[in-house]
Amino acid sequence: MKKEKHQFTISEALDLIVNKKHITKGISESMIREKWPEIMGRTISEHTTLLYVKDEILYLYFNSSIVKNECNYNKEKIVQLVNEGVGQNIIKEVIIK
Repeated sequence: MKKEKHQFTISEALDLIVNKKHITKGISESMIREKWPEIMGRTISEHTTLLYVKDEILYLYFNSSIVKNECNYNKEKIVQLVNEGVGQNIIKEVIIK
């Protein structure tokens, strides 16, 4: 089917809306939250009290000092796992509080 001028597929229209409205960041954070237990495993997920993304930085809060310590030593691995888990390179750094 030949596209007329100003006709888009649904996928193209959604891409235009998402990119134009700058809601990609919110969608990315939602994807990370949804997949967090799959990405990091049940134990780390259960001890995560807060997770948010700001300026390509993933902020993580934990209720366990042991999990917090372990994650502090593996920040680069967390960046890699999260980006692979959501299928996009959206995280550049992890800050653990």
